[in-house]
Amino acid sequence: MYLHRRYCLYEARIKKYRSPRILHFATHGFFLKDQERDPNKEKRGQGAMGAMDFAKSGGMVRLSGLDLENPLLRSGLALAGVNTWLKGQNPPPDAEDGLLTAEDVTGLDLLDTELVVLSACETGLGEVRTGEGVFGLRRSFVLVGADTLVMSLWKVPDHQTQELMEEFYSRILAGEPRAKALKNPQMSIKVQTHPHPFFWGAFICQGDPSPLQSG
Repeated sequence: MYLHRRYCLYEARIKKYRSPRILHFATHGFFLKDQERDPNKEKRGQGAMGAMDFAKSGGMVRLSGLDLENPLLRSGLALAGVNTWLKGQNPPPDAEDGLLTAEDVTGLDLLDTELVVLSACETGLGEVRTGEGVFGLRRSFVLVGADTLVMSLWKVPDHQTQELMEEFYSRILAGEPRAKALKNPQMSIKVQTHPHPFFWGAFICQGDPSPLQSG
């Protein structure tokens, strides 16, 4: 199953899927760093982070009113309907708030999912907690059963990412191991067109590196 924003990638619909073989998100990702708590703002009922901006390849999006003490609420994916919700308007019911957070991901059923691709910015980031590892999207997708996760460590350029993903899937469908299917086109972009790692190095492969199962 291949999911993309152009097909009305609504949050409620994603939550209903049960272990698609391949789950692909091509949208905007976000990771919001924790901030020091302001006791004065808390007394006024504004919480630790009353409002914040995060820059994405569509401009600045405003988030407000979220309790971001939980690190799993500070990373996620922006889906269809999020801009409507952030403007204070009412998106379609299936869109919910349009933000699929790492906490939301912990409720998905991906026990038989072989590959999850997060083709978005900063999807591999998270908060490190001593003795507990990194909290973020990567942890959530692994906990719910995804065999392999492809994700990014920084903001990625659109054109080169599209080029990389097209070649990645061509190799995956041809039976190439998952890790090599990502690494080989990355090296091609490096050697042939863009030597700087910014253009090809953001994506990493975590989990089972072998080919997808046939069938």
